[in-house]
Amino acid sequence: MQQENEFDSRLTEKDFELIEEAKRFSRRLHKPHYHVVVSALRTSKPLDKIYTGIHIESSVALCGEVSAVCSMINDGREMQELETIVALAGDDNDKNTFRLFSPCGRCRELIGDCNRKTRVIVGTIEQP
Repeated sequence: MQQENEFDSRLTEKDFELIEEAKRFSRRLHKPHYHVVVSALRTSKPLDKIYTGIHIESSVALCGEVSAVCSMINDGREMQELETIVALAGDDNDKNTFRLFSPCGRCRELIGDCNRKTRVIVGTIEQP
């Protein structure tokens, strides 16, 4: 007997809005070799708000996903309100070229600790 998948992998209009917000954020803050990866997340209803975060390259690198979750918590939201998250990297030479990133192991742990049902957008920009 096949187990029914409880997750729908199709992207919604809100998912595409989240990707576009991450692109806008990247265009504004991208700095080669320092701020390359950004993340955007959406919280659940009733507020349904987007938070963004930037990767900081250093000897103790801070991932964009961690930064976005911290922004959400700083705004008084609960960790379990994390609904959807995406990370992407801008191109050093073209502010209109991006690639999606899968979360690293540490970020996967954080996302799972927040909400095990969080949707993580992965794939390619052309086919997330």
